[in-house]
Amino acid sequence: MNQSIKPDELILSDDGSEEDIINAISGIVRKFEFPVKYVKQENKGFRLAKARNNGVRNAVGDLIIFLDQDLIHTPGLIKTFIMNKKEKMFLTGMPVWLDEEQSLKITEQKIISNDYLHLIDENHIDGIVKQFKKDKIYYYLHKLKLTNKPRMRGGFCAINKSDLEKINGYDEKYIGWGNEDDDVARRLYQMGAEGFNPFRDEYTIHLYHPSSNAGGERVNLEYDAIRDREIKKGKYRCEFGLDKPYGEDAYTVIKLN
Repeated sequence: MNQSIKPDELILSDDGSEEDIINAISGIVRKFEFPVKYVKQENKGFRLAKARNNGVRNAVGDLIIFLDQDLIHTPGLIKTFIMNKKEKMFLTGMPVWLDEEQSLKITEQKIISNDYLHLIDENHIDGIVKQFKKDKIYYYLHKLKLTNKPRMRGGFCAINKSDLEKINGYDEKYIGWGNEDDDVARRLYQMGAEGFNPFRDEYTIHLYHPSSNAGGERVNLEYDAIRDREIKKGKYRCEFGLDKPYGEDAYTVIKLN
């Protein structure tokens, strides 16, 4: 791991993969000087909210950094999260999006040797800086109670564990693609938290892949609209979350080093 500050632990939360993930990563994680846990639930469709809660339930730290598996990072990413940690504040940023041709140039060895930053061009950096500036404006507008932005990007964010516990984590009734991140952000804002984007010079890089919802619809729109109305009335804790999982299936936790 090429980060200038290492995490207290790494939790890989798996939403029912059919592949042998443990065998694929065992050689890498043995080299890490911090604990690595593999948390896996049964394959019952797209259940991102539940998978993230499984990871949070097994986390020992007080700042939970959520990073999707299709991202690689500049060396100061974790440091930027830690340096900007505040009570009742979630942190988020905008990834650099690589196209398919650029992504194919990034091999496992290049990731290990940190030899991929040359693929980031001026247009990529301009996009990061513009989003940083826009989110800073949103941050101050929120202080004036004019907006609940910046929006949270769930695959690239950090939330205090205590704040997640106050809202009861992700709402596990969000099953299928879409809206679970918007719901968490709404509930954090309603609880009294604020969002902040500190990522101007450090960023994460999204590797190209076909969309998991290509041509599909968001299946949670009706439930999301109901919850939106309830949250505006002050009901920011979800019923099925960290303290009350949705469904009876269990998950497994394996320590990898």
